[in-house]
Amino acid sequence: MADITFVTPRYGEKVLGGAEQGVRALATRLSADGLDVEVLTTRAHSFVSWADHYCEGTAIEDGVCVSRFSVDYPRSSKFQASCERLLPNPEEASLGDSQRLLDEQGPTSSALVDAIAQVDSGVLALSPYLYNPAVQGVEVARVPTVLHAAAHPEQAFWLPVFDAMFNSVSALAHYSRPEQSLVLNRFPLTARVPQTIVGLPVEEPNFAIDPESARVEFGLDDEPFAIFLGRVVAGKGVNELVKYFAELRSRRGTGKLVFAGPIADPIDKTEGVVCVGPVSEQQKYGLLAASYALVNPSQMESFSLVVLEAWLAGTAVLVNGWCGPTREHCVDSGGGLWYSNFAEFEVAMNRLREEKELRYKLARAGNYYVKNYFSWPAVRQRYLALLARLA
Repeated sequence: MADITFVTPRYGEKVLGGAEQGVRALATRLSADGLDVEVLTTRAHSFVSWADHYCEGTAIEDGVCVSRFSVDYPRSSKFQASCERLLPNPEEASLGDSQRLLDEQGPTSSALVDAIAQVDSGVLALSPYLYNPAVQGVEVARVPTVLHAAAHPEQAFWLPVFDAMFNSVSALAHYSRPEQSLVLNRFPLTARVPQTIVGLPVEEPNFAIDPESARVEFGLDDEPFAIFLGRVVAGKGVNELVKYFAELRSRRGTGKLVFAGPIADPIDKTEGVVCVGPVSEQQKYGLLAASYALVNPSQMESFSLVVLEAWLAGTAVLVNGWCGPTREHCVDSGGGLWYSNFAEFEVAMNRLREEKELRYKLARAGNYYVKNYFSWPAVRQRYLALLARLA
């Protein structure tokens, strides 16, 4: 039987999403280190429709035993209306209404829940908190549970449907200090259980980074550009970023903003904004190295892999100052700048574009931070120490 069984709504090399990528990063590395690792998940690839995509059944992927189960039904057409009704005042929602909201959101997979209930050895690690597999998984678990909540201060976090889950898990693996503080403030009883700030492993790519090839491949000329990397969704602050960039470009007359990642929510066609769509690992690091800064405008992050990947590519970062975890990365490392309004955004972007020495110092500090605190040996030590407290 497995030493550790991960439970997540989606799983796979091409599944984009911080929590899902975090599970895969841990699962593949723990397996390579000799632990018996399994993953229980759905067949879905899309977090919007939850339509079955992958084949049902069990397969070995990168040394990990992955079992996928069919989703009972797709996302409900009632979901958006329920969000508009309940999320403005989530604390006032009834337990029944908030559970229905999760059911409408998806994914619901009775076969996946049955599989979780059959795990009778090792540890169950569930992520993220926001979906039914974690909520129902903790409820039926027969072995110790570790919750990788991937929590941030979104309205849904205050729904009462999550109280039982957070208050009954065996341990908590946090991605950052702000996430831990958020969870402790919302669920004070979690102070009783073992927990640590694990973070996630982020390591240098095993290939040469080629910024010039990336420029040529995507038709980018010599004009300076900043980059947004990840899923293009409204909740990540992309609309405000486009608005800010448009104003910045109107004042300077030059400069580009490149969006690299799948586009879930369309953005306004704007001069200087280039959308290249999903990219490979080689393309991602090439674009990062070619840019003068990575910009992460999201207020809703629990860790942000892309910030640390930028530092490994030798690129400075600019983050939303209202996001605790990404601002903490910048403060702790000395590797990035942050903004809370357009004036600060403009000053930071101009400095990053014009001051080569500043970019170099920031990227070098960030690179040191990643290698010292988020290398696999460092993360593994923290994570295994947490699991040992459950033995």
